[in-house]
Amino acid sequence: MGGAWRWLTTRSVSTNVVLAAFLFLTALAVMAALAGWGKVTGQLHPRLSFWFAVAFAAELAAFVGYVFAYRSIAHIEDGPKIGWKKAATVVAVGFGAFLAKGGGALDSKVLRGRGTRREGEVRVLALDALEHAPLAPAACAAAIDLLAEGQRKPGLDFSIPWATLVPIGAVAAAIGVRYRSRFLGESGWRRHLGQALEGIRLLFRLAAQLGTHWPAFAGASLYWAGDVACLWASLKPFGATPTLPAIVLAHAVGYVLTRRTLPFAGAGIVEVLMPLTLLAAGAPFAGAVLGVIAYRIFNLWLPLLPAFAALPSVRRSVRLKLRITSPQC
Repeated sequence: MGGAWRWLTTRSVSTNVVLAAFLFLTALAVMAALAGWGKVTGQLHPRLSFWFAVAFAAELAAFVGYVFAYRSIAHIEDGPKIGWKKAATVVAVGFGAFLAKGGGALDSKVLRGRGTRREGEVRVLALDALEHAPLAPAACAAAIDLLAEGQRKPGLDFSIPWATLVPIGAVAAAIGVRYRSRFLGESGWRRHLGQALEGIRLLFRLAAQLGTHWPAFAGASLYWAGDVACLWASLKPFGATPTLPAIVLAHAVGYVLTRRTLPFAGAGIVEVLMPLTLLAAGAPFAGAVLGVIAYRIFNLWLPLLPAFAALPSVRRSVRLKLRITSPQC
């Protein structure tokens, strides 16, 4: 049982933060070299900017939105009742760069309540589906807008897939949920597909009871709107902001896997993908690299402060939950 929360020990957390910092700095060094060190350092000005305050406020709003969404996923279908304080602490720790398995490893233990491991895993998948519920339609709309205007920044290889595959995926998900019973209880890839479809079913259940569960979609929308606004404001001081549809699409492509899904909150991955997607969207490469550095300070490193503060409380909660549910582990 002790091994189940070993990744939350002080030694493990410290090691993972160091590793995340190494990945972060290495990725940025590579991208800065590709963009040209001279061009990057030439735009690096030490003075503060009003836009950084906007980026901080936007990321704070994104955090609040995620807490709303998290509680809604927990409460659906007689799930665990999670208070605001506990939800905020778990979300803070899940955003921390010290989780090598991503925040989903923690969420599975919290969202299962006194249920089985499978119930926790399904709710994590439902949370992931909820995260993408506002992002995918927004990216689809942005892609359609770019195509209608004849824009080629980003290129058709970005815009056409988002314009076409999102509605196709929505139809496929609806059909899959209807036939999910064929995969439940199976093993291998069928088991994973069945659980994914169960997660999507929970998302549809939230949508069907929108009058009761509107905070789920409002929170998820605020989360992504805040994160996109943070990226936009972080690019402003470096003159690297593309048009709004282009930045929405660049954000969607560069962050198609969320920081809660990726190991170390995406350290070393987002820093490579995001400048490239911004470059494809029309932003100058050097400005995009610097903007992503600023963005990840607000998106990745500043959240470590509340994450560290919340860590002792989450450790106690996970240990207690494991004692209660150990027969089902």
